[in-house]
Amino acid sequence: MKTQSLILAAVAAALAVPALAQEGAATPPARPQTIPLAQAVAAAEQALGARAFDAELDHERGGLVYDIDLVKDGRPVEAEVDAATGKVLRHSRPAAIRLPFGGDALKAAQAAPRTLSQTIALIETSTKGRVADIGLEREGGRYYYEAELTGAPDREVRVDLRTGAISPVIDD
Repeated sequence: MKTQSLILAAVAAALAVPALAQEGAATPPARPQTIPLAQAVAAAEQALGARAFDAELDHERGGLVYDIDLVKDGRPVEAEVDAATGKVLRHSRPAAIRLPFGGDALKAAQAAPRTLSQTIALIETSTKGRVADIGLEREGGRYYYEAELTGAPDREVRVDLRTGAISPVIDD
């Protein structure tokens, strides 16, 4: 009888291990909650007294942060904003701005009629999507923001820097 109980217990344990492994495999790891991109951009703009022109979510030092490029007094500034709290973690003036952001692009961003956070809000209201990444681009002598979206039929849109006109990006 004792031998039978031990055998039954061993069989039950062996059957339970794959079931527990399946349960663990079925549950994906939780993705940390992030604040909206517009909120992170607004926090950086306010904290630094600058105008943002490029922003994206990134993994840094084991956590999620928004990398935000800004312009203040015609000079570039880079900021890192905690994606969970919206706190500006660090900022710096890069020794050299990376292309294509030269003096003209920085002037255009600083003189834009809307802040980047306002532009993001405009895009999200118009498309019913969420901006995941946005950056300043130039084509044909005109500046525009190109934004990647999640949860919207058009996955990428362009926003004219001056007029605010939004148009979908059509892949070739």
